[in-house]
Amino acid sequence: MKTSELKFLLLVLLVPIVTFSGSITFANWDAPYGFYKDLSAWLGSIVGGWLFLIVYGTWNWRKGRIRALCPVVLALLVVAASIAGYRAELSLDGEKGFGSESIVSYVAGGILGFLLSLMLLPSIVHVIAGDIYPYDRPLLFVWLAMIVATLLLGAVYMRERRKELKEPRSRGP
Repeated sequence: MKTSELKFLLLVLLVPIVTFSGSITFANWDAPYGFYKDLSAWLGSIVGGWLFLIVYGTWNWRKGRIRALCPVVLALLVVAASIAGYRAELSLDGEKGFGSESIVSYVAGGILGFLLSLMLLPSIVHVIAGDIYPYDRPLLFVWLAMIVATLLLGAVYMRERRKELKEPRSRGP
């Protein structure tokens, strides 16, 4: 695997990590509705961030840096996360007016949710301090597992990048 593909995979894993605290914060802003609202908000933010990464991945593919498989697999992940997040949102049955009218509006809201979760990134202090609702603990464990996976992948990326930098480059004829 090329280092550019590893970097792309790292970015894919970083989106859920970076959006977690902000998504949980704005999902619980007005009232705590429970696990499904928080899951839906987090998945929506992830989908929004991954849509930007699909554009970035397509650009890198056109430049020949990554294989076409990378953005295609990410697009499949976007579809799966959109369906899962929208289904979680539907389980709320429009409680207190929360909910999208269609999966398209859910995805469009995910882009806004991604940007909002980035603005609320400083709320990570509350997550680290353990100031989250008890029903969010499963999401917290998933978030922590993603951090561990990202750190491991980051170590692999650094090792491959060092190898790449040590290889002598051919200056041509």
